[in-house]
Amino acid sequence: MPAQIKKSTLPLYIIFVISAGIILLNRYTPFHINDYRVHFFFLFFAVSSLVILIGQFFKKLQSIWSIILVFTGIGILCALKAFFSWGGDWKTQTVLYRNIENKSQTINYQLRGDRFAFGYKKRVVSICHLAPFMEWITDIDTLYLDKSKWEKLNLQVNEMKLR
Repeated sequence: MPAQIKKSTLPLYIIFVISAGIILLNRYTPFHINDYRVHFFFLFFAVSSLVILIGQFFKKLQSIWSIILVFTGIGILCALKAFFSWGGDWKTQTVLYRNIENKSQTINYQLRGDRFAFGYKKRVVSICHLAPFMEWITDIDTLYLDKSKWEKLNLQVNEMKLR
């Protein structure tokens, strides 16, 4: 491979860096992707772009059919990984507080169903909504909350409605 990056691989490098960066942020920081489809999208493109870049470096992925085969295989592997490792999504049951200055920041009571057990895991977290599918989540103790900065809501969000 020449010292200068080929123009056709530059978009692949950009896609890899952005999607892998978002996946790593989701895994190792309080940044959270709250929609499994968006998470799958970023994971698929991170892995696909990496495999295609490696394949092109070793001159193995040269035809469009080999690239389609790579996309299909990685799509299947990502779906299997999601099926076997997904522990469930945290669902907000009650919005306890909303920040008075920043309305996109709330303190929520959340539940997540145990995958192989009967019952739920519970948590109280501070959520700063960054986008419709992105949040910044931190654990918080409401005993030491500065009540002058938070408006109490106790808004039931995810209640079962019986008829």
